[in-house]
Amino acid sequence: MKQFLNSLKKILINGGLFVIIGIFTYRTIFAKSDFHSVIHLARQSHFEFLLCGLAMIGLMLCAETLTVRRNLKLLGEQQSFFQCLLYTFAGNFFSGITPAATGGQPMEIYMMHKKGISAINGTLALVMDLACYQFSVTLLGIVGYLSFEQLIRRLLGDYIWLLWLGLGLNTVLLVLLLCAMFTKRFIFRLTELFVWLVSLFSKVKAASFYESVDKSITQYQASANLFRKNKFYCLVNCFITIVRILAMHSAPFWVYKSLGLSHVSPFQIIALQSALYISCAALPFPGGVGIAESNFLHYFKTIFPGKLLQSSMILSRGIGSYITIALSGSILMASFVTSIIRKNFLSEKQIT
Repeated sequence: MKQFLNSLKKILINGGLFVIIGIFTYRTIFAKSDFHSVIHLARQSHFEFLLCGLAMIGLMLCAETLTVRRNLKLLGEQQSFFQCLLYTFAGNFFSGITPAATGGQPMEIYMMHKKGISAINGTLALVMDLACYQFSVTLLGIVGYLSFEQLIRRLLGDYIWLLWLGLGLNTVLLVLLLCAMFTKRFIFRLTELFVWLVSLFSKVKAASFYESVDKSITQYQASANLFRKNKFYCLVNCFITIVRILAMHSAPFWVYKSLGLSHVSPFQIIALQSALYISCAALPFPGGVGIAESNFLHYFKTIFPGKLLQSSMILSRGIGSYITIALSGSILMASFVTSIIRKNFLSEKQIT
């Protein structure tokens, strides 16, 4: 209960930060937007393409669920697709409201623990999923940049450093994840550093900490060997993850088609969105709020007509981010309320 209350406190703090940044984003980017025009544009557009965009979000969530379920199954943890879908909703919602998406995985691990999954297996399943995700995001970002290097340089101008920073941060994170999974020396050196820091305050606690962590690392490395021995399995996961990310990055394309535009190829739009995403994915803003909107206006100013650019940005971010966060939060809330009602009903039934 104490752990849950601490998590709830962090959620409220980060959620408040998300709201503050959201207000700042509205005042700096959306304040000049005419939302009546956005609604009018959506009504006048080819709505079937917007529905395709929403379907791609569904595909993205299902693909993520599939990889997590596959990882858990490989580690001997049997979970239904629906239960893993709830983990996915938790990951997307809490990643969307916390800086640099730091809240998603801890909440997923907490939910897995409540369902009887060991913390080690839950962590490794998500770390493997995150490694595939980082590899796929970085790969698509690099491909997108190399495919349209001159165009992106011209569009970003002095802001090109954001792309380099994003690529650098994501590459470093990917290397650290792979080292943590497959390099025993790296994880032990990191553990020794933490033990040394703890020993500055208490040598007894440092010894106890080292003993418990050493046992966990042994189990963690043994589980990681499963992924090392199943290389084809990991390739399939990477393929599923690439499909998932392409579905996520396709939102601007469906908005583009809904406006009756057809002069730009879907590959170019998805490539630009891949480069845009890598520019802000690792920055410490909840859900990339503010940065993603500003970057969209730079990346797509030659794709969408000037008078439609602002409204297109709102529709694209709405489909690709805001709706995902709102849907995930709503389903989690409904699941939480349903669980409480079911527990109360069973308690009253047992009493009677």
